[in-house]
Amino acid sequence: MRLLLDAMYAPDIAEGLRTRGHDAVSADARPDLKSAPDGVLFEIALAERRVIVTNNVRDFIESAQFALQDASAFDGIVFTSDKSLPRSKRNIGTFIDRLDDLLKRYPNEEHLPAGISWLV
Repeated sequence: MRLLLDAMYAPDIAEGLRTRGHDAVSADARPDLKSAPDGVLFEIALAERRVIVTNNVRDFIESAQFALQDASAFDGIVFTSDKSLPRSKRNIGTFIDRLDDLLKRYPNEEHLPAGISWLV
């Protein structure tokens, strides 16, 4: 599985995942995605066959559900919540560990089997 982390996450998370052998990029570290609207980010994820990691449920859930129903080449989306896993510098390691665990659960998958997942 290849990940695209929304710009709301520290680029250190993608870097930490890459050191563990995963294909992960941060929208914040890519000039073409740093300020991209959510719709563009979603389309880039589809084109690059990446699973999106985002905290922005409100703006992504409808696109994700439509992509799942449409049987398009949607690899999935991982949502996080600031209530269960706050985005802060002290949680960067926790994000890396939990995403690493998720990726290890599906080592031979290109997409999330259920399409939508929550990182808790």
